[in-house]
Amino acid sequence: MHDVPYTTFHLIGHSLGAHVAGYAGSQLNGALGRISGLDPAGPLFEDSHTKVRLDSTDALFVDVIHTNGDKFIEGGLGTMVEMGDADFYPNGGMEQPGCASTVDKYLIAFFKAGFTGVTESVGCSHMRVLDLFSESINSPCQFTAYSCGTVEEFNAGLCSSCNGQSCSRMGFHADPSARGKFYLETNASPPFCKG
Repeated sequence: MHDVPYTTFHLIGHSLGAHVAGYAGSQLNGALGRISGLDPAGPLFEDSHTKVRLDSTDALFVDVIHTNGDKFIEGGLGTMVEMGDADFYPNGGMEQPGCASTVDKYLIAFFKAGFTGVTESVGCSHMRVLDLFSESINSPCQFTAYSCGTVEEFNAGLCSSCNGQSCSRMGFHADPSARGKFYLETNASPPFCKG
């Protein structure tokens, strides 16, 4: 076991686990092959130094999927901060389709299902990243994401082709040479990948 090179390891961490994976990679001086950060925790980490959070130097390839980067006060548990070599922002990275987004929806969820309803409502976008990554492993749909400077440019249709700009698959099969910010749209329910 001690002869296995670090470059063959792929750590996958969700929320706080993404930053823990970053610590592990940092302790190995970035020698790990890959770290996938699944909606890294935002509160208390967004404005932190790279030594205390996931960053692109923690592995040979760091890919990050952002699904709940809204402000914490508005229910965001993730971050919009670029932390990887390739940062993916499905549906803009703040809120996912099919998930409640406003305080009034949280209150409705509370009255319908109590604290369980609120927990599911508030955490929906933050947890959606697990579904997206899992589906990316064996899905015939490729989760093609488009390189784009901003979500506004993507939403305006300025980055909807792989011709003349870089694209990458999001998730398990992300291109290790991908660099920058990537955007794509997903469905509100399984299958999440839009063909």
